[in-house]
Amino acid sequence: MIGSLPSTALSAGLGTLAVLVLLLLWLQRRFAVVRQIGVPLYVAAFGSALGVFGGLASAVRPGAADAVIFAFVLVSVAGLHVLTIYLFDGVIRGAGGVRMPPLIPRVVTALLYLVGFVVALRQVYEDLSLGPLLATSAVTSLVLGLALQPILGNFFAGLVIGFERPFRLNDWVEIGGRQARVVDITWRATHLRTRDNDNLIIPNARIAEQEITNYYYPHTLHLERVRVGVHYRTPPYRVTEALLRAARQVDLVLDRPAPDVYVREFGDSAIEYELRVWIDDIADQPRVGSECRRRIWEVFGAEGIVIPFPIRTLEIEETSNRLRVSSGEERRAPLRRRGWLFVEDGPGRGLSVALDEEPVTVGRGGECDLVLPDPLISKQQLRIERVGDRFQLVDLEGRQGTRVAGQAVERHSLSAFERIEIGDSRLVFELVTEREGPAPTVGVVYDAEPVAPPPAGGAGHDAEDANE
Repeated sequence: MIGSLPSTALSAGLGTLAVLVLLLLWLQRRFAVVRQIGVPLYVAAFGSALGVFGGLASAVRPGAADAVIFAFVLVSVAGLHVLTIYLFDGVIRGAGGVRMPPLIPRVVTALLYLVGFVVALRQVYEDLSLGPLLATSAVTSLVLGLALQPILGNFFAGLVIGFERPFRLNDWVEIGGRQARVVDITWRATHLRTRDNDNLIIPNARIAEQEITNYYYPHTLHLERVRVGVHYRTPPYRVTEALLRAARQVDLVLDRPAPDVYVREFGDSAIEYELRVWIDDIADQPRVGSECRRRIWEVFGAEGIVIPFPIRTLEIEETSNRLRVSSGEERRAPLRRRGWLFVEDGPGRGLSVALDEEPVTVGRGGECDLVLPDPLISKQQLRIERVGDRFQLVDLEGRQGTRVAGQAVERHSLSAFERIEIGDSRLVFELVTEREGPAPTVGVVYDAEPVAPPPAGGAGHDAEDANE
């Protein structure tokens, strides 16, 4: 049949197709928008070449005019395809800011070409009826439906995912216990990129049956938890301040919401703390966790805070018949008590000063032993002096006075862990028991109350028992 057609029409059609294809190849190298709509442009080029061929050949063979109708339908469908690309990429995603899964545009395009092909057949073959064709292929359709049931299940599950949008492209999700980033959504499966840069492909039907955690919805902020155990002898407020200081040294940790510290539980060998920080992207979770632990180790080392090994310590209480050395002397050096002032809250948060024999002054002036940049206190606000085995607070008639446990005081005998409030600052008085002579290898012990017997198993054990 083709050999009986005029050679001029065939040559014109092939020449038109060659010229249009070469032109499209050149335009695709120069313009990105042409590469994006390359498929409909090639379809339109083929339709145009077919139209040239049908127009020239119809002068000799009237039946060749059907090729012109078919070419017109192809060019029209290609134009609708370009319009579809503009609708999804330009209007919905560009102007509206909605990222549509690629499966939906692909399904719409496939339906568009299918409808165009059917319309073209009906225009060329007016007596063509699709009803008998569908009726005679009912058995075949049933067999194909049963055979393609998994594929069809994935296809319709992909449509549901596309319309419900539980996740979008580039979202970080957790599916089936695996965390990964969504990189593509096809008609059959969803492609994920794991932290190890591996491509994880999950059929859409399986995704529809599983729980999905989307870490990017409703926002990308993520709470990261870092747990650490600290020795019982360190007060919790000191540990809290050290953990917050370590968190502030990590660049990826956000200032708002601010980091926070929780006391989780009293374990067998340590108090367990949890540092909670906020990060912009869960993809940075391993890096942030690692950096926080590194900074915690450095800050704890500088502050002398001990992370104990998971051990169980047996403590023997003091008795009247304790064995002594043969010389009659005590095995250990005598005990002595020292005090500390720790700024728990306020402009000078985290500062501390040791209290010993010499009086210690606290205020805003540079001559004080503990200088607080608090504009609501005086240059010399208070003095703490040692009287025997106790420490007394003396108010120096500073601004707004001095309060202990919410009560204004002029002279007060301090007990362990009492809070002192001046201006916007809050200080904690710590009473430390240690031995004279060489520094102990285990550390100091914070007394809960200097006059009461220490509670069993708590942080206020007698120093002689704690160093046993």
